[in-house]
Amino acid sequence: MEETEHGDVDSAEQSVQDAILQLLDADSALDEAARELVLGALADVVDESDDDAGTDWSPTYLTNITVSGFRGIGSTTKLDLHPAPGLTVISGRNGSGKSSFAEAVELALTGTSYRWRDKQALWSESWRNLHKPNPCALRVEFAQERQGVVKVGVDWDADAELADRTLWTQRLGETSTEGLDSLGWAKPLELHRPVLTYEELGRLFDGGPSALYDALAKLLGLEILSAVERKLAADLRDVKVVRDAADNARKQAITTLTSSTDERAVGLVKLLKKHVRPVEEIQAVVTGAADSGLDVVRALAAISELKLPSVADIEACATRLRSAVDAARRSEMGMVALTSERIDLLHSALLYHARSSDADCPVCGEGRLDSAWAERARASVAEGEASVAEYRAASDELKSARAEANALVGGLHSISAVAGIELPSLDAYNRAVERARGVPAEHDACVSHLEDAVLDTIGVAETLRGEAGAAMAEREDAWGPLAAQVAAWIPQERRAQQLDAQYKAINAARSWATKQGTDFRNLRLKPIAAQARQIWSELRQESNVDLGDITLTGTATKRKAVLSGSVDGEPTQALSVMSQGEQNAVALALFLPRATSVKSPFRFVVLDDPIQAMDPSKIDGFVRVLTEIARTHQIVVFSHDDRLASVIRETGVDARLIEVVRDSGSKVRTRLNIDPARRLIDDAFAMIQDKNLADEVKGRVAPNLFRMALETAARQSHYARQSIAGTARSVAERQWQSAKTTRQRLALAVLGDEKADVTDWLGAQKRRMNVLQIGNAGAHGQVGELSKEDVRDLERTVEDLVGPR
Repeated sequence: MEETEHGDVDSAEQSVQDAILQLLDADSALDEAARELVLGALADVVDESDDDAGTDWSPTYLTNITVSGFRGIGSTTKLDLHPAPGLTVISGRNGSGKSSFAEAVELALTGTSYRWRDKQALWSESWRNLHKPNPCALRVEFAQERQGVVKVGVDWDADAELADRTLWTQRLGETSTEGLDSLGWAKPLELHRPVLTYEELGRLFDGGPSALYDALAKLLGLEILSAVERKLAADLRDVKVVRDAADNARKQAITTLTSSTDERAVGLVKLLKKHVRPVEEIQAVVTGAADSGLDVVRALAAISELKLPSVADIEACATRLRSAVDAARRSEMGMVALTSERIDLLHSALLYHARSSDADCPVCGEGRLDSAWAERARASVAEGEASVAEYRAASDELKSARAEANALVGGLHSISAVAGIELPSLDAYNRAVERARGVPAEHDACVSHLEDAVLDTIGVAETLRGEAGAAMAEREDAWGPLAAQVAAWIPQERRAQQLDAQYKAINAARSWATKQGTDFRNLRLKPIAAQARQIWSELRQESNVDLGDITLTGTATKRKAVLSGSVDGEPTQALSVMSQGEQNAVALALFLPRATSVKSPFRFVVLDDPIQAMDPSKIDGFVRVLTEIARTHQIVVFSHDDRLASVIRETGVDARLIEVVRDSGSKVRTRLNIDPARRLIDDAFAMIQDKNLADEVKGRVAPNLFRMALETAARQSHYARQSIAGTARSVAERQWQSAKTTRQRLALAVLGDEKADVTDWLGAQKRRMNVLQIGNAGAHGQVGELSKEDVRDLERTVEDLVGPR
């Protein structure tokens, strides 16, 4: 074996866990986060699978199968087998009960039979024997290296259904235990099931490429790798569900917002469409904390909350101004002014008097500024000062009242139109404001202005405020559900953004596992595929279909196994051009490497009717395949006809041949399967010795027995000669069909040519001519009385052709 082939074998035998670790170590391009995720998934899967825990890999052979009241077998029948490598062929006609032995092994090991799977109830309802349904029991005995003999039993109560069985295991010298768990075969039975029926052969490809993919994946023991991929895919789905939910909610919000004319909705759509959504900014818009894009809302809010003087304030201001005007009028300005000057003069005179005591008036020189004058002057000053104070207070009040009026009017301002919003009173309000701000200078007119124009403005303003409030309420009623929808999305997006980095890492890990898994599967499949092609090359014989590479591609629902091939050199998909028999042969080629894997504890393989759809040339190749496998494994083949046994006899293959015979009442027995020629000889002896049979009858039947025995021996000799010579089975078949007479077939067997003269061979022993004459006499009527010596001549002549018993 070349180095590359060693590499293939190593890859097939290396544990999947070790292989994954090796691939991880070799891949420096893989992100560290993704690497950790692969390792984590691997650890979880290995912990769950606990791959070899409790598994017994001790080499095991079949010792015997005992069946009672099950399927075609009534009374208890035992089939003994040699628990060692070698080929055993068990033949029996349809209905003989032979398949009941195979089904017994399958049922004992797997709990079911492939024959009943996905079939109508009728198949599973007729499982008890009709003639002797009770007791109904199965016993399958195995020999394990270093463990000794172990027996698996299946029992049914008299009225039990198929599923209501008792399954037990018993080692030699020990008490029985329930079920098969003590054997530790759960994993091996899953990976290397040692029983294959014709039903399974025929249906292996029924499930399509994905089912074949799964079967081959099991063959390669890739459950851990598949479980790692499934674990990562599940993790990815869990994370993706969060992101998808957030994205779906976002898309729905965008669709809803797009139908709104609200400038906040327009702004939110832009924010929500960004590759990286600014969640905080979006939340600010939803909650109203953001300043941008809220002009209409702010404008309507300002109008609805417009601060204007109340009617009471305006009326109070007008009343005050009117009072101030009236008070001012009552004060004579000229008199007040004169009184003020006189007070000032008297103040000066009093100051003069205070410095010079009594003295003449310094102004007129006639009056006397004495104490009496001073007293009168002081009283006059006090009266004057009171008048001046009253005037000044009235003047100040008038100024203050007018200032208040001016300020009140000055607080009135026109309002700009709000884009997209119709406010019917807005123009009237602005006109009223403009009129109200035109305050007349005269105080009396100002009072009238307040009570007229300003009060009218306040009335229009009230209407405008109501219109703005209603517009804003309508707008907010429409905005509320939109804001709530976006608000509900925000926590989903926050969670999704937290998982985005994890999603990226898991996706990278899964992609790595998928890619590496595909490569590794096919690397491990390579030696198995090579074995399958080798087996197919033996089985195909005259088939025009050549089997090429077998590969596993895709994952999940897109997984499939691809069997490439060619027909007469033209490439094609192999299965699509194969007959049912060829498909069965390919299925067998794929099954045998799995069942005979060096890892399997089962050193036996049970095949039930594998040649049913095979033509003679493929049976020849099948025997060669089984002979090779039988070097290391115990091969037990059940066959419904004698073709397989005949090929074994004709090719001289070392094999044990057993025949299953069914008598009336479902009584089944087994016996060594002697070749058909010797069976005919035994029938001839029995007939000659039967004293109750008339000589006339013997004379008519015996020639046919002689002729059939001669031709059967000649056929066996012919095929053995051609097989040794390397002649194709189909050629040997055509040669035999070409020879029509017994003499021609003897010539073909002895001399290799149907046209050759076989007289010398016949004359060499007198018995040979005697036997041929008896055989030919059957075509011309009956012969005379036959003796046991005549039959012994037949026996010796047969031995001349095929050798002694």
